[in-house]
Amino acid sequence: MAIPACPDDMGLVEPQIDKVLTQYRESPKLLGLLRIYLREVEQAFQSICALPEQFDLDTAVGDQLTLIGKRLGWPRCHCVCVVPPVFGFDCPGSGQSWFPISGFCEPATWINCNEVGAGEICLNDDDLYRRFLKARRYQMLGLYDVASLTAAIQEMWGPTASVADSGGGEVVLSPGRTLTPDETMIVPLAFRVFPIAPGIRPRIHFSQGGSVFGFGDGWGGLCEDAEWLCPSDPHVYDCA
Repeated sequence: MAIPACPDDMGLVEPQIDKVLTQYRESPKLLGLLRIYLREVEQAFQSICALPEQFDLDTAVGDQLTLIGKRLGWPRCHCVCVVPPVFGFDCPGSGQSWFPISGFCEPATWINCNEVGAGEICLNDDDLYRRFLKARRYQMLGLYDVASLTAAIQEMWGPTASVADSGGGEVVLSPGRTLTPDETMIVPLAFRVFPIAPGIRPRIHFSQGGSVFGFGDGWGGLCEDAEWLCPSDPHVYDCA
């Protein structure tokens, strides 16, 4: 059902004034007093009428968006594992790494000396937080079908994202593009809102932007520069 538009100024007042009995129509003071009181009621109604627009998931910002998140059971701040940068070199064609890579003269540690600690990530950016909430809707409704999962991950990662593989008690999700360092850092949080059925093991394929090698529609075949499907654990709740 469509939500009626909020009334314009005096839009509710004059129809009520028209109901005044004929014998009182020539009393300007009475009509003026009625208009004053009716206008107060109308202004209160206009303020209340505008509230739903402030809590639209597509347009809400700031505190209004935070309140929507609380109703969806997804606040802005979450506890995560923090992985410090490790010394290394980028290897083109080898895919992404869970570890932030640092080079010479940059703060880093050796991977074998890697210390993982607990930290907090707060989704302060409204547009980013909105993407999480849109994915969370499918999870709250228990929509565990592939189409809903695809829609949820595309809300998060864009139209290139897809369900790369499923079956055997696990599902492999692929962003279909190279994630930024910030996006990689929040991958565990993303998997917390994806509609993956309980008992199904989540996996992620860090794509370099190409298609995955396979046979049939949607797969990259021979001589098409396709990637091997290399699922890895997104460490949704445990530390990497």
